[in-house]
Amino acid sequence: MSAKAIREYHGKLLIAKYIQQLSEGDNGSVIRIDDRAASVTSQTNFDELVVEKPWLLEVPLVVKPDQLIKRRGKAGLVGLNLSFQNCQGWIEERMDKEIQVDGVKGKLNHFIIEPFLPHSSEEEYYVCISSERTGDTILFSHEGGVDVGDVDAKAERMIVDIGTTDLPEEAVIANLLCHVPQLKQAPLARFLHYLFKIYRMLNFTYMEINPLAMTVDPTGSNNSSYIITPLDLAAKIDETASFLCSSMWGHLDFPPAFGREDYPEEAYIRELDGKTGASLKLTILNPHGRIWTMVAGGGASVV
Repeated sequence: MSAKAIREYHGKLLIAKYIQQLSEGDNGSVIRIDDRAASVTSQTNFDELVVEKPWLLEVPLVVKPDQLIKRRGKAGLVGLNLSFQNCQGWIEERMDKEIQVDGVKGKLNHFIIEPFLPHSSEEEYYVCISSERTGDTILFSHEGGVDVGDVDAKAERMIVDIGTTDLPEEAVIANLLCHVPQLKQAPLARFLHYLFKIYRMLNFTYMEINPLAMTVDPTGSNNSSYIITPLDLAAKIDETASFLCSSMWGHLDFPPAFGREDYPEEAYIRELDGKTGASLKLTILNPHGRIWTMVAGGGASVV
């Protein structure tokens, strides 16, 4: 299994798309997640972006780097409740600038802009699904956000065997949601039920949402209607499952770790890999070394 991290932008779009599709065939209401997001690079034309996504001029926004950087909030790398013009200035101040996060230096060149969601800390949760040898482990905490602390110590834990194809909502409530207010348990369990289906269906190997916000739907008829929004996402996908899932994934970007930019040779091989059914991989460990080719059988792989 080749677990490759994907950008937050692509991960959120996949969740929003497939959680709606899967829940449409259910007897319950369709689960819709706000899929408004804009990806910004140094090639982005901001004038064209607002034409393509006019909501950028209509709502308060959040902006942050989308480059596999952990703890962006604590590093001062999240702009909250900004206008589009403020987001543009925020990005331009940082685009192609080198920063240091947790001792790692790198240049910022990818950003994500999303609608700003006002909420309280009591409305934040934490969920993480990770693949192990014999199944998938689900961690859930009724406390989320930047100060979530030691998740392993405080989170509820549930292990789903690899042969188990479904995650019943009743089991989610019993095993994970014991500290969640009863009124919120059923809709949250339903969301987690479909989130796990998406995780398995698209061959994710890791998915962490922190915080997962659950706010009262202002358009609902009572206080039992909620909107569930993944605010921050880190995810990995099994790249070797592309022959099964490439049509469902659509365009996916597998960026290098922050501070580790591709060498031109690596980028070239990655481009070739995307155009062939063969598996072509190149990681340069020593840029001053030499590579030689060998005509041999499978035993050459040990050299």
